[in-house]
Amino acid sequence: MRADSIMPLRVETSPVVHIPMYSADGADDGTVRYMVQMLLTCLGSYFAHGNTYDVLVTTNDWRTLEVLIAYQAKTRYPFQLRLVTREQLREAFQTNENCLGDLTCMRTIFSKFFPIMTRPCDAILHVDCDTIFLRKVDLSPLFVSPIGVIDGSRFERSPLWSPTESQIDFLGIPTPVKPVARWMNSGVFAVQGSGFQLCQREVRHYLENVDRARADFLIHGNSDELIMNGLALKERDAVAVLPHYGYNFVAYYLKYDPAWTQHAQIVHFHSLKPDAYWYGDGVVRHRCDGIQAQRISEDFYLAVLMWFRYLHRACHALPFEFPMCSLMPLEIVEKELAKRGRAKVEIASV
Repeated sequence: MRADSIMPLRVETSPVVHIPMYSADGADDGTVRYMVQMLLTCLGSYFAHGNTYDVLVTTNDWRTLEVLIAYQAKTRYPFQLRLVTREQLREAFQTNENCLGDLTCMRTIFSKFFPIMTRPCDAILHVDCDTIFLRKVDLSPLFVSPIGVIDGSRFERSPLWSPTESQIDFLGIPTPVKPVARWMNSGVFAVQGSGFQLCQREVRHYLENVDRARADFLIHGNSDELIMNGLALKERDAVAVLPHYGYNFVAYYLKYDPAWTQHAQIVHFHSLKPDAYWYGDGVVRHRCDGIQAQRISEDFYLAVLMWFRYLHRACHALPFEFPMCSLMPLEIVEKELAKRGRAKVEIASV
């Protein structure tokens, strides 16, 4: 259902913001540190704007935990940090090694849905770690139904999403299918009340049928996003498709909204990460494939500069190596931001 067609539900308690970072089996130190830098930047941006919602950070990797403990000791930011063991994942998801050893399941299902399966609170906002907060946020517009998914693809020119026959069969989507939105990424979504049970049902179905999922890339290649998009079709009375794209503003769509610096809440880098840019030999350069090259813009670059500023602040004085800091030295970031004038970069100056 569209969010503007329903009466808002009251959030009984203040939602908890969940920002996870999980590692698949055999993840090397470089991969883990890369993602830790994303997580530190996200956390730093959240607290920089005076946000006060409780934050839960979960991870299954002691290497991530080690950095976060040091970061919290440095900043005194009041986020809850939890190391999730393999046995706790097994119990929470009622699953087995076949799923626990699966890279996709670990990164997209176990990481995003762990607190939804265990329900440590009454309302949860999931936020991917490859995001930055641009201001103090009011989350109430996202909690108007048991599940809130954000229509962050409104700038796409593609038709509304309609599942394939195999997706319909796998998820049990009623036919004929009545599309409700373009494909929605799951970088930010809200769950409360009966939404917990709906997500739990879909996640368990997915894991119980993971071998079927693996046989179709359009199922297993999308996993968490397929679950949320499928719920929007199956549970129309419970899932609100929210028009508030500023809460999950995909960075390469910023160019379509000239006023994004004035209203965007959360910028999500999604498939085009900030390290597409680097500085060398006196020049800032970027690299990406043909499809991604079309997404590069001055607005995307401004968001990248903001991200690097938060990265440098987060990593400063921590006793670890952070390779992405050297991609764009802080003095270059500040110089590039200064070129863009006070009006555009004021939001980055918090």
